[in-house]
Amino acid sequence: MKTEGIFVSSAGKKVFSLLIGAVAAALMTLLLIGIFAFIMLKTEMSPGVEGIGIICISVVSCFAGGFFCGRRNDTRGFLWGLAVGCLYFLFLLLLRAGSGQELSTKAFSLFTTFLYCAGSGMLGGMLS
Repeated sequence: MKTEGIFVSSAGKKVFSLLIGAVAAALMTLLLIGIFAFIMLKTEMSPGVEGIGIICISVVSCFAGGFFCGRRNDTRGFLWGLAVGCLYFLFLLLLRAGSGQELSTKAFSLFTTFLYCAGSGMLGGMLS
């Protein structure tokens, strides 16, 4: 594959699709959070629903990113989907750290977040 005069190897193409999958998952998250916030505003849902909605949005986004990356890479889609889920989790972790949230007190919450991000990304890669 030739991109702007530079030959890109097969490994470079796979890593590029991994990054594109993670970015697509992050952008999908932003879109779905905007829609969810609008729905919460108009329907006056209880605040307890917010946490469930955020988890569902993260799962759907990681699944879509893993599916996209697994589709672009011919073999071992589940590993590429897992990698997308892990990158997505790192993105969330950086956002939490950048916003000043204490990370050490919520270790179990971080672990479960990692599990559903990695698991849904892997499932998306397997089903691609």
